Amino acid sequence: MASVEELLVDSLKELEEAELKEFHWHLKNAYKCISKSEVEKADIFDTVDKMVACFGPEAAAKNMVDILGKMKRKDLAKQLENEHKQAQADDNVNTSVPVGGDLHDLE
Repeated sequence: MASVEELLVDSLKELEEAELKEFHWHLKNAYKCISKSEVEKADIFDTVDKMVACFGPEAAAKNMVDILGKMKRKDLAKQLENEHKQAQADDNVNTSVPVGGDLHDLE
């Protein structure tokens, strides 16, 4: 299962250079916790790290979906949203406690 960070990186890898620049523009103008200097020379990995540090993984995914939508990349926004929901569902299944059991039964 891919982590949120991996999903975000994969989404940014789909952008062309000019689109990544536009993504950075939206990011620095919409969210004050990320400055112009932080995104000016950031690659996709730096961008994801900064977003997760600033917002946390769940909000970073939501904010990326929002920005991709503003950029008219609804295809990528929808793909990220679906993959993120699937990863959350998979994670919930993997961490759930069996019905009628408790955490001690898992040891």
